[in-house]
Amino acid sequence: MTETSTGIEVGQGMPAFELPNDQGSPFNLPEQLREGPVVLVFYRGDW
Repeated sequence: MTETSTGIEVGQGMPAFELPNDQGSPFNLPEQLREGPVVLVFYRGDW
């Protein structure tokens, strides 16, 4: 993505990433997808 990108389009695949989960453990998207479907929820953490 570029600085002027609007984000992921409908139907576009999610890029591979690894981030800490809510308990601080690493969440790796490609590893989780090998186990089955994944639902991602993004929320604003600091209002």
